[in-house]
Amino acid sequence: MGALNPLFLLAGIAVTVPIFLHLFQRHQTRRLSFPALRYLERTEKEHARRIRLRQLLLLLARVLVLVLLVGAGARLVFLGRGASHPPTAVAIVLDNSMSAGLVVGELRVLDRLKELALETVEDATDEDRFWLIRAGEPWLPAIPGGPAEVREAIRGTEASSAAGDLSAALERAAALLSGAELGQREIHLLSDLQRTAFELPGNGPAGALPVVVWAADEDGTPPNRALSHILVGGGLPPLEGQRTDVTIGAGGAEGDTARMPVRVVVDDRIRGAASVAPGSETSVALPPAGSGWVRGYADADPDALRADDRRFFAFQSRPAPTVAVRGDPGIFVTQALEVLQEAGRVRPAPAQTADLVVSHAGTELERSGPQSAVLVTPPADPTLLPALNRRLADAGIPWRYEPRPGFGEAALEGVSLPEPLAGVRARDWYVLAPQEEPGTPTRTLAELQGSPWAVEGRDREGRPYLLLGSSLEGSATTLPVSTGMLRFVDWAASEWAGAGGVAAELTAGAHLSAPAAATHVRFPSGILHEIDGTRTVRGTGEAGFYTFLAGDSTVSVVALNPPSEESVLETLGARELADAIGPGAERVDRPEAWSRAVFRARQGPELWRSLLVLAIALLLLESAMATSGRREARGSRTPRIPVTVADAAD
Repeated sequence: MGALNPLFLLAGIAVTVPIFLHLFQRHQTRRLSFPALRYLERTEKEHARRIRLRQLLLLLARVLVLVLLVGAGARLVFLGRGASHPPTAVAIVLDNSMSAGLVVGELRVLDRLKELALETVEDATDEDRFWLIRAGEPWLPAIPGGPAEVREAIRGTEASSAAGDLSAALERAAALLSGAELGQREIHLLSDLQRTAFELPGNGPAGALPVVVWAADEDGTPPNRALSHILVGGGLPPLEGQRTDVTIGAGGAEGDTARMPVRVVVDDRIRGAASVAPGSETSVALPPAGSGWVRGYADADPDALRADDRRFFAFQSRPAPTVAVRGDPGIFVTQALEVLQEAGRVRPAPAQTADLVVSHAGTELERSGPQSAVLVTPPADPTLLPALNRRLADAGIPWRYEPRPGFGEAALEGVSLPEPLAGVRARDWYVLAPQEEPGTPTRTLAELQGSPWAVEGRDREGRPYLLLGSSLEGSATTLPVSTGMLRFVDWAASEWAGAGGVAAELTAGAHLSAPAAATHVRFPSGILHEIDGTRTVRGTGEAGFYTFLAGDSTVSVVALNPPSEESVLETLGARELADAIGPGAERVDRPEAWSRAVFRARQGPELWRSLLVLAIALLLLESAMATSGRREARGSRTPRIPVTVADAAD
């Protein structure tokens, strides 16, 4: 129950008037009992009881009339399902992450979530304001609009192959509603409440906003088995004409030991098969491949969640890349190159024809070949920086090295951080500062405390360059004395320099760094996108192959796979909702209760007409009771009997 004119309720004080008159405005008279009248007292008492009952009924009728008039003036309304509601700002968080593709019964989880979201929209009015946030595609902006626009967006939503971050989605929803002009605001969270999608312990990202949460009361989540990871050649790019291994890992429910069959398909042909138990790995040997890009995948028998039963891989089968060294980059680089050369991973070559030129302190940059990529390592001695900066300027590289003020140690970070540099810490580094506006796009691959540490771009001749902010000495960073040193040199020669290779396994939704020569990228769906100036590909919600092209030529192929955490279907408990979402969380576990839970500030039709009709009816009843009472009083009045002085004396 609510009131559209609540101030009028103050008029309810008027009900005290008839009560006061009834209690305090009685006639006070002196009563004398004459002997001649005593025989009538018993009859009078019985008649007085009827009078008091009628007076109480009249009092009740008069009070009710006043209450009904006050309610009509306050414009009372009923609240509840099916009623209208004041204009409301609603943020719908629809979880379309990979786990929403789970089939329960005859429907996917996402299909049920969409049905509930459409129920919300059907109960909306044109005055409501909506934002649709797709939690499985966090790179997409929220879709604003009225019921019609959001209805179409909901119907067009499909499950992505990426992970959902529901804590971040709730923060976005709260930020959007904070700027809404409407007085009523609420968040509708439609999700399978997968535990891995929340930041636990949570900080209540929705704040104090009301959040209506769908928490399905299922009989039980179907058991799920998945291919959890895949690795080609132990992480090193396979070489042309050599056999290589594909390692496949599996995951499943705790205690599940039954082995699952796995097939490895390359270029649409089954190249090997094996079986693997959940929590373990198996390897399948691939036959030697010729020169070119190889695409394949491992496939398991389908279950209720089909998206995690296949994992993709891609690599370029190519001759070993050629490397030239100019200057003295140090013992660690020299030994890494020797190990790779003995393993047939790299070959020595002159700087004019090498795929990669390692130039220490910028030595002989001008002698690099027109197709060579250059890796520049700075000297450990800062007094040699002026000579290095002159060589960079002569080569058309618009960066300079400057000494870093202060001391300290920090870890490398960055969105585009190469896998071999993950976890590397630096103790001694220089500041990389741009000398001028670059003529071609540049990109920071690694940062230290917000400043560039590894920068790539192209010089005035179009040759790729990669500048490192520290020397490759053990005293400068942890890279030379770690197992990542060998991997970094191999990555620089095979992958960064453009000769191809196999990247570390990436998951759907990751940002991809476009190769220097690429102009377009083809998504797994076949849609071709032009690469923008950031040289970063976003919106990778599909699992499969992303092919980078320069015209019609393939530059690189990257395989993206579903995130393994999406295969863990454990859901959030009821007691954890408030911590993970916020104090305003309201749990709904039955579809028929959803419509009653949303739009909390509902109002029904106004009741003033009905209240006025009841008030008039009570007034008529009150008049009838008062009139009949007066008639009865006149008809039953005690007859006058003459009283003499003698009688009074008796």
